[in-house]
Amino acid sequence: MNKAIQSTSGTVKYILRHPKIKEETAIILDYSYGRNNRIRFATGYKVHPKNWDESNQRIRALSTIKNREKVNSDLLDFSFQFTKAVSNLEEVERQNKTILKSLLLKIIRKVDEKEEKPNTTFFEFADDYIEKRENQAKNIQSVKLSPITVRSYKQTVNRLRDFNKKVKYNLDFDNIDLKFYYSFVQHLEENNYSVNTIGKHIKNLTTLLNRATEDGLNSNLKYRHREFKALSEDTVSIYLTESDIDALYKVDLSKTKDWELARDIFLIGYYTGQRVSDYNGITKNQIKTFNGKRVFEFKQQKTNKVVYVPIHPRVEAIMKDRYNGLPPRILNDPDINEYIKEAGRKAEINEQITVKKTSGGKKITETVSKHTLIVSHTARRSFCTNAYLSKMPTVDIMAISGHSTEREFYKYIKVTPQERAVKIADSAFFNK
Repeated sequence: MNKAIQSTSGTVKYILRHPKIKEETAIILDYSYGRNNRIRFATGYKVHPKNWDESNQRIRALSTIKNREKVNSDLLDFSFQFTKAVSNLEEVERQNKTILKSLLLKIIRKVDEKEEKPNTTFFEFADDYIEKRENQAKNIQSVKLSPITVRSYKQTVNRLRDFNKKVKYNLDFDNIDLKFYYSFVQHLEENNYSVNTIGKHIKNLTTLLNRATEDGLNSNLKYRHREFKALSEDTVSIYLTESDIDALYKVDLSKTKDWELARDIFLIGYYTGQRVSDYNGITKNQIKTFNGKRVFEFKQQKTNKVVYVPIHPRVEAIMKDRYNGLPPRILNDPDINEYIKEAGRKAEINEQITVKKTSGGKKITETVSKHTLIVSHTARRSFCTNAYLSKMPTVDIMAISGHSTEREFYKYIKVTPQERAVKIADSAFFNK
């Protein structure tokens, strides 16, 4: 089998849906044509990545794989039939994704244009997709779909069901268009969802539709219209200053154990610079000693990176004074978000912050106390920002936080122009 089959109109090759996965994954026909146009279509076959010959676009010649000859033969046949069918189309038709998809349906799925399309409904597909991703999120780290992401998809499908019931839209693949888009957005606005939440649901829906299209279950591409987009607006992402952190560390919360636990977990997040999925629930096995220095070992759930962070004296004190020398127990993230606000209020973190947002289709401006905006992720952002302002080398901060590029890091930290100017003023250039 050739590396890729080329024709005057485009190039056909085969790729794996998840090339780094540790179990079988789908073999996808990838067709690129024109300028930056591409179609991906599931062949119905799967293979373990270690058994896939990427350079020759076929399953490796291993006697333990019983159906490899049939699969390789079919893949070659699919490519041949498709490129031949495309060459017989008119020039304009060769750029029409709906027509190209119908060819692949006929060749690979044996669904003739005159026959009914697969009768899987949108909601049946969405439920099946989410269930499979949920199982993968539990068992396969390389898929990189966290339980939080799976829950987000579920929320989107639930909002679509609510919309379907209230508006009596009879939602399915064929009627997801701009009329649906504006009706769905209006429905969410009437229920007082924020712009970013609405944008999240549109983004999730688009992901589901892309996958259904790729699998040959959807041929309606009106959702790709430029107006069918996920809107967003900037949110207020605060960071706690060193004086805020001092106040939070010193405040007596012994009479409210839930607040104290949330505060202690939050401070460990601050002094390690990790995401809440990594700093909440640290075990004693993660405590290592190198050259007499105690450190935490983290395998970051989001990136799979292994990072080592020195254990700050305040963290040592927290563990020694309240948890028998061990990290505190895990606490549900929503509980951390609720209790850390109360801890911040008790610590008098009351700087007034102006918040602008759109909710229910209306722009709202309000002034709130800083402690009401503290969430579990504030710990990590505060570490990165304060470490930067303390003149810790950016490369060292990134080694702890796990940021891949400086550009990504600088977008993440919350430093005002005035704070940056003061930091620059202390540089060697301005002090010669």
